[in-house]
Amino acid sequence: MFGTLFLKECRQVLRSLVYYIYVIVFVLFMTSQMSSEGSAGFREPMPGESYYGETITHDETLIMEGTLKNLLQGIIYNSFATYPMGFYKEVKLSDSEAVQAKEILERCTGKTFEALQEEMINYYNQFSAENPEVAMEAANYKVPVKEGFTYEEFGEAMEEICRIVGKGSDYEKDNYENRIEVPMTYEQAKEEYDNLCTKDRLTRACMRLFCDYAGIVLAILPIFVGVSRALRDKRAKAQQVMFSKPASGALIIVSRYLANLAMLCLPVIATAFLLQQPYYYKAQTLGVQGDIWAFLTVPGVWLVPEIMIVLALSFLITECTDTILAVFVQVAWGIGGLFGATTLVGNFGLKLVARWNTLGETALYVSQEKALLYNRGYYFLLSILCVVLTVIVYERKRGRGGSLLWKNTKS
Repeated sequence: MFGTLFLKECRQVLRSLVYYIYVIVFVLFMTSQMSSEGSAGFREPMPGESYYGETITHDETLIMEGTLKNLLQGIIYNSFATYPMGFYKEVKLSDSEAVQAKEILERCTGKTFEALQEEMINYYNQFSAENPEVAMEAANYKVPVKEGFTYEEFGEAMEEICRIVGKGSDYEKDNYENRIEVPMTYEQAKEEYDNLCTKDRLTRACMRLFCDYAGIVLAILPIFVGVSRALRDKRAKAQQVMFSKPASGALIIVSRYLANLAMLCLPVIATAFLLQQPYYYKAQTLGVQGDIWAFLTVPGVWLVPEIMIVLALSFLITECTDTILAVFVQVAWGIGGLFGATTLVGNFGLKLVARWNTLGETALYVSQEKALLYNRGYYFLLSILCVVLTVIVYERKRGRGGSLLWKNTKS
C-alpha cells in the first residue's frame, strides 16, 4: 500500500508545473554561482608570492584595529551600514551623535579625530590607485588602539557605538569577531592547501561551497512545491474522495511527504554530482584521491534536513489553513535568516541556512562540524514533528468532513 501511494505521489509531482519551475530555477542558480574556474585556479602556493588570499582573524588586537578603521571611515563619510531586520539600511549620524562617536574613537586610540583623519589620508596618498600591486597594501591600513587599552574596554566602547548607530551594525560583537580579514602568510596558505588535499580531498570543500549556495534557494523554493501539493486536492475538489479512502491519514501524509521530499532532493543530488566533477578531476591531476561520494554525503547532511523542515512546515501550515499562508510566513523566515547572518562562514547556531561561502577553511570547519551536526539534527527532528502534527490535523479534518476551523454541514 505504501509503495503504491509513494509512486502515485511521485507521478503527481512530475505532473506539476511548479516542480519544473523549481528544477529550472535551482539548476540555473547553481550553475551561475559555481563554475569550473574555481577548480582551474586551485594550485599549491609557492614561497615569495605577493598575495595568498585572506583569512578571518580571531586575534584581538587585529580585530580592534580593523574595527576602529571601519569606525573612522564611517565617521568621516557619515555612512554606517546596518541590517536591523535582515535588510540593508544606511544610517547617518546627527551632529550630536557624530560628536559622541568621535569621543569613543578617541578614547580607544588615544588620539584626536583630526589626527587620525590626517594619518589615514597621508597613508593612502602614498599609494597609486592605478597600481594594482600596491592596492592590496593600501587596503591593509589599520587604526592602532591606545596602549594598555583592553579588549573588554573595546567591547564596552562598541556597545556604545551600537546604541548610537542602531541594531545590525558591524560593531556588534558577533559581527566584528567574525568579519575582520587579514592577508594569509605563505605558511597559512600552505597549511590550508594541505588540509584541502588531505582532509577534504578537494571535493568535500567543493560540496560545502555548493551547499552554501544551494541552501539559499532551498530555504524558499520547496515552499511552493509543498503548498501546491497540499492544496491540490482542494483545487480539484477531491478532498471528500481522499477522506473516504481506506488508507490511514498517517499513510497518506507520510507517503505524500516522502514522495515530495525525494523529488525535491533528486535535482539537488544530480546537480551536485555534475558540479563536483571538475574538482574531482582537478584532484586527480594534483595526485589527490578525491572523494567521489562527496556529492551524496555532504548535501545529505547539509541540505536534506533543510529541505525536510521547509517542506514539512509548508505541509503543516497549508493543511491547517487551506490557504497559501505558508508562502508568506516561510519566505519571510528564509529571507530574514539569510540577511540576518553575522558571517558567511560558520557560526551555525540554529540558522536555517547554514553558510560556508569559501572553498576551504578546513581547520575552521573541523572545529565547527559538531555545531553543524547539532543544527541539522535539530531541523531533522523538527521536520518529523511537523509531519506528525500534519497527520493529526489531517485526521481531524477527515473526522469533521472538511476544514479544521469549522465543521462541514453539507450533506
